[in-house]
Amino acid sequence: MRLPMDLQNTRFLDACRRRPVDRLPVWMMRQAGRYQRSYRAVRGEVAFLELCRSPELIAKVTCAPIDEFGFDAAILFSDILVHLPAMGLQLSFEKGEKGKGDGGPKIANPVRTRADVDALRVPSPERDLPYVLDGVRAINAGLAGRVPLIGFVGGPFTVASYAVEGGSQGFTRLKTMLYADPAGAHALFEKLTQAAIVQIEAQIAAGCHAAQIFESWLGELDREDLEAFAFPYLARIAEAVRKAGVPSIFFGTGLSGHLERIAQLGYDVVSVDWRIPIDEARRRAPGVAVQGNLDSTVMLSTAEASVRKALAICKAAGPAPGYIFNLGHGIQVGTPEENVKAVVDAVHAFRWK
Repeated sequence: MRLPMDLQNTRFLDACRRRPVDRLPVWMMRQAGRYQRSYRAVRGEVAFLELCRSPELIAKVTCAPIDEFGFDAAILFSDILVHLPAMGLQLSFEKGEKGKGDGGPKIANPVRTRADVDALRVPSPERDLPYVLDGVRAINAGLAGRVPLIGFVGGPFTVASYAVEGGSQGFTRLKTMLYADPAGAHALFEKLTQAAIVQIEAQIAAGCHAAQIFESWLGELDREDLEAFAFPYLARIAEAVRKAGVPSIFFGTGLSGHLERIAQLGYDVVSVDWRIPIDEARRRAPGVAVQGNLDSTVMLSTAEASVRKALAICKAAGPAPGYIFNLGHGIQVGTPEENVKAVVDAVHAFRWK
């Protein structure tokens, strides 16, 4: 395991490896985002892609949740599509410029034909994405060993859904490609898998201590299509992270029916959403650590309700090593900061008697 000896808090990494911890680790997806006053102040000055391409600002917004809420891990601030321009796709975020909110992505030249797939280039992170790697180094300088840093990439199907549809309009074109042109679909997933692997390897080499793979939309596929078009590529990414020596985390939504199979893909941690009880998830995936699974909508309500639901999940997860508290998806816009702090403090205070 790649573990710098100067880290002051290794609870998260220990839990990823199913090792005993003194208290439950907690971090939250989108813990750097629009619910934070500090983040909105930064976004009031720069557009979203400008932020993603500034190592100084990447470090600033990544470290802020650690300073403000005391999470047990930081996660690189970036986007799962940030590499697409290097692959030949014209990416923009047309809404939300200058602090008006982070709008959905737009791709002016989406992938629609086999020729489009063949024209895609696998990026070189050092050449094409130096700001991400410089951002990793700047984050670690800002964290000063307080907590580990999680790197991430988008999974092939989820990235393909944006690349083929031209944005976030659904999955019809991509799913049609699976059936009408399976060879073309495999060629696309192959390139996106290579792109994911080189990015995550570079992030780890730059200083990330763990890696999360976001397959947010994989629940759109049935088991046959998952086995044909998704699981083999995800297993390759997991193997690449394993060889790099850091824990790997799989994240998806709507996949409770496939949990046992996902646990066999080679990831150290499987993140589950709120659609499955956490104790059931742990029983069905005994060979991996489990991360989750508070419904982020709960935290739009009150601190009391948020803490009550969070502690019920901690209790249900059980005392066995290998549990990380998180959300079933990212923190939502409008979530009160005091609710986030209340949940973090409550999870840290939780003890098995």
